[in-house]
Amino acid sequence: MSKVAHYQTLETERVQALVNRWISDSDAKLRVLDFGCGKGKYLELFTAGGLDVHGADTNDDYVHELNARGFNVFNAREILKSDEKYDVVFLSHLVEHVGPDNLALLIPKLCNLVCPGGMLVMLTPLLGERFYFDFSHIRPYYPQSIRHAFGQTSAPLSYGSLNCLTLEDIYFFKDPYRTRKLRSFYVGTGPWRGVINAVNRLSDILWRITGGQFGVVASWLGVYRVSTDIEDV
Repeated sequence: MSKVAHYQTLETERVQALVNRWISDSDAKLRVLDFGCGKGKYLELFTAGGLDVHGADTNDDYVHELNARGFNVFNAREILKSDEKYDVVFLSHLVEHVGPDNLALLIPKLCNLVCPGGMLVMLTPLLGERFYFDFSHIRPYYPQSIRHAFGQTSAPLSYGSLNCLTLEDIYFFKDPYRTRKLRSFYVGTGPWRGVINAVNRLSDILWRITGGQFGVVASWLGVYRVSTDIEDV
């Protein structure tokens, strides 16, 4: 196998499968918003799939660069105020950078951008050994926490449930196991360096030959149906 032994490889494959399904299930050209599109990884995938693709990001440099490349990308704050409607709003590795208070405000606004019967797709990492390697990560969100805050549940939470999302499908993605808690992993010296490399290479091989099933769960993707009864926020 030539694919990189990393959970984001599996994420991309799953998103491609979703795009293929959307195309086969719809007679019309679906309108998709990649909110928090970054440098455009998924804009390229969606465009190649023949979707009507738009992006949004808070980084104006990214917005300008992507527009120069021919994508339709907007400032995220402006699009939240617009009357635009999309069949799918897609969030990839976004929510973990947002605190709970702000997320409780953001999700309903995004839901208001979704056409009746449309979807919100959320892709986000779980708490693992590498989660806080990125110090812009604020906290992980789990399927249960999204359901409690935005789904239909009687859980006694201080936020209450906004009842705007219903989970329709979910996928979990694994990263290969890694030995990282020895000095030799980082500085490349000591008698354990060769052993560490061998163990990690074996872990990569097992991840590859099992199709990503051998490893530790690192992220998840939820496909949500958006309620048509949400209030403007």
